[in-house]
Amino acid sequence: MKIIFLATSQIALLVFYSLLKNHDIKAVITQPDKPKGRTKELIPGPIAKAAEKENITLYKPNNIDSKLIQNLVKLDADIFITFAYGLILKKEFFSITKLGGINIHPSLLPKLRGPSPIRTAILQGLSKSGVTIQKMKLKVDSGDILYQQAFDILPEDDAVSIEEKVSSIAADIINPVLLKIEDKNIKLIPQNDSDVTFCKLFKKNDGLIDWNDKGKNIVNKIRALIKWPIAYSFIDNSRINIYKASINKNLSLNDFYNFENGKIIFADKTNGIIVKASDSLINIESLQQKGKKILDWKDFINGYRDLFLKKFE
Repeated sequence: MKIIFLATSQIALLVFYSLLKNHDIKAVITQPDKPKGRTKELIPGPIAKAAEKENITLYKPNNIDSKLIQNLVKLDADIFITFAYGLILKKEFFSITKLGGINIHPSLLPKLRGPSPIRTAILQGLSKSGVTIQKMKLKVDSGDILYQQAFDILPEDDAVSIEEKVSSIAADIINPVLLKIEDKNIKLIPQNDSDVTFCKLFKKNDGLIDWNDKGKNIVNKIRALIKWPIAYSFIDNSRINIYKASINKNLSLNDFYNFENGKIIFADKTNGIIVKASDSLINIESLQQKGKKILDWKDFINGYRDLFLKKFE
């Protein structure tokens, strides 16, 4: 099939190469280059780099205007596919190809419609999620379901490992779905509106940890926000990013009931860094002081003295 592919993030890269191997990608549309680092140099995203490497026509529009739509129509493509593109499409875009478009969404729709299904699934402590391929519709993530595949969210999973699962599954299932579409041998399953749930667009300050929360919720936040906006707290007004943590199963909370939530009750080579939450004790396993490298707890203790009995705020 002749395809127009809309994607930006790393999660879509395996799908790009799977499509490239089996179909004719006529054009790639991705978000504009983003400023990175202290120099604010404009850096192309993973999909843009891949398209350039493969000499595929590439567009990086701030918005999709009528001129671009006219150029896309001339490509005479069969279908367009979106996956982690990041911008909402207007009604005019849906007629650029013969068969309309399909979207790859990293949840089991109609659950977790919206921009952050992976992070939200982990935040909510879900044990299962999935990948949905759906027919594109003007109302975001509301199109009929073409195919779904579920996967388990393991206790050790975080947003990075779940993205890897989604990326691999999506690359495996996209071509069989396209073949069924081409053969007109695919069943459209309408979404049940009564089962719809939504997820939000995260902001930087969403990473701030509330140590009065339950321990499992704090650990889930750290797992979910490991890429962005990153879970964080403060010690002596210095920001500390936290990348990995777990519930302590060796000590009894009852022995530390008089400690304030957020208090560091251990910070040594024997016990590690242990912090009190409302209903449990939490081992902090990987963390970062602002402007420095990410360290495991042992190296952090070496470089940050007198953590014992300090408090995360």
